[in-house]
Amino acid sequence: MDREPRLLATKHFEFYCSNDVYNVHDYFKKRKASIWCIQDYVYYVIENETGISFVQAYTLFIESLTLLNQLIATPGPVRAFCSNYLAWLKTRPGLAITEVCQTYFSDAFAAKSVHRQSVILHDTIEDTVYLKTRTYAFQAHLQSGSLSSIGTSETSGTLSTIGTSGTPQTPPQTFRDLTPLLETPNKRPFEKEELQQYIKGISIVCTFGKTIEDLTEEIGEELAREMLTVRDFNPKVWTSALEKYIDTVLDGNEETFKNKAQYKSSDFEDKLFRLYCEKVFIDFYHLVDVNPTMNRKIGERKHIVYQVSSLFKFYERTFSSIEFDWIESHARAAKIMKSSTNSGIVRVDVKGTRISDGFDVFHMEVAGPPCNATEKHTMGDAKKTMRTDILNLITVLRNHLDCSISLATKIRVYSIQSINARLTLYALSMLSDGRFLVTELASAVMPFSFNGRDQYKLILRMMAIFHDEITKQEKLMKNINRSVLRPKETTVRHVLKIPELE
Repeated sequence: MDREPRLLATKHFEFYCSNDVYNVHDYFKKRKASIWCIQDYVYYVIENETGISFVQAYTLFIESLTLLNQLIATPGPVRAFCSNYLAWLKTRPGLAITEVCQTYFSDAFAAKSVHRQSVILHDTIEDTVYLKTRTYAFQAHLQSGSLSSIGTSETSGTLSTIGTSGTPQTPPQTFRDLTPLLETPNKRPFEKEELQQYIKGISIVCTFGKTIEDLTEEIGEELAREMLTVRDFNPKVWTSALEKYIDTVLDGNEETFKNKAQYKSSDFEDKLFRLYCEKVFIDFYHLVDVNPTMNRKIGERKHIVYQVSSLFKFYERTFSSIEFDWIESHARAAKIMKSSTNSGIVRVDVKGTRISDGFDVFHMEVAGPPCNATEKHTMGDAKKTMRTDILNLITVLRNHLDCSISLATKIRVYSIQSINARLTLYALSMLSDGRFLVTELASAVMPFSFNGRDQYKLILRMMAIFHDEITKQEKLMKNINRSVLRPKETTVRHVLKIPELE
């Protein structure tokens, strides 16, 4: 691609980036899309900004084009132009023009420093930039070797930090929360760099494993305190009567366990959830009534069928709010990333589809057998879970583009990752600036013997939290669907990003 790209769709010549979009340079909000280019951007920066180096300006230009290419509010032809221009900047002509722009940038700011006034560019454009850039580009195209002069300067703040790829070699500014810090065993063990390579173009904030100071710096004090205390409160259905019932059942022995699980009482505010607990207890009892110990050295699918399935099949049949599909079920949201090189086919171990609107709002990954899960399998499932969560949430948000950001940030999708029989429930939502927020809601371990039945108290509390979250989401979606007027504040359309996934 030798020729500098230009926007071809005349319909969008007058397109400007919305002022509500964060992290995009003002140039793209003040200049129409038909004239966007590196040369005009350099003129704008020289005229309107001070105290900025060329490397900083160039980095902002690249990041703004990347973000515009990801925003769903950007028209398709404009997104295509942004993608083409980013690719062109990596070519020899693109690098040559970038080098000339850097030279002119340095000279112009030097002149501003001496004369303490803006440099008048109009009279010198053709001689200093246009003519030189075309000469450099033509020479770069003809010569057999690479532009060795580019990227060799040792001067601080010059193009030496821009390598032959045409992008800054300094590490991109990402959030420290991109991956979780492990507080308890059997959690997602992957490195930040690996996730960066796997999920591109987005920022993720993980709340668990962080101090209040770290989170306050990232998401603000109010939200940080809310996220860090999310596990300190019991859900609405977890009443004293329900907890007493669960303790009574768990105190039962082999002879009384079943009868205590089936005990009926009028003390329960939510009789459906008590009925759900009864079904789970009875299913567990039937696994251990003859042989009280189950083998841990079993395969992944047998573990799902024997231990995991009862938690969700009885939830589906009791509450009728989510339908679950099992073992190698297709994640429909992954079709967003379908391309000539990506089939868009992703299979998950358990998928939960909300009946009211047909969206996948839950999925689960089981990292192999319930003992001695391999690091490779666990790491792969962690990446897969994070990616699927993001695509599920994006699918929901794309159907509510005019939803106010104050409501959109409350929309959540959920996932459970099972590692060595430990189930950990996560929630994913979007922040008001387009970043994604991951929160750990609960964690519990599945028992493999009747003597381990006490572990079911944490399991049922985790399912109570899950039920509470699903119920809240149903009410939230009703409020969103009843909104008929477009809000005047920032909406989903202004901030939603679609990641680049490998």
